[in-house]
Amino acid sequence: MRIFIAGSRKFHSEIQRLCKELNKKGVKASTAGEWNSKIKDTFKSEKKALLNAFKKINTSNLVYIYAKDGYVGKTVAMEIAYAYAKNKKIISSEKISELSAKALITKIENPVKFLERF
Repeated sequence: MRIFIAGSRKFHSEIQRLCKELNKKGVKASTAGEWNSKIKDTFKSEKKALLNAFKKINTSNLVYIYAKDGYVGKTVAMEIAYAYAKNKKIISSEKISELSAKALITKIENPVKFLERF
């Protein structure tokens, strides 16, 4: 089982913990990549990160959206749309506030319940 976890950089440490918990259970969980708040984003770095996310979505069985308090940014909304276009099952940790992306979510499942699946 391969899972791609998408979420805002605001929640980077929480997403990393979730990945580690899934990996301990034998699930190959990944995110778009590392993030360093001390390094300024550029057009090139953002494009590279988004294309990396798309590659990981392609090889994933499902996509889990970590949407604390219903928040997803523009990049996560693009990842949701891409996953949907690739016919991936999309599960979100909470109802998301972004209406267009919200319409593409398959199921809502908090992280605790999600981890219990494995």
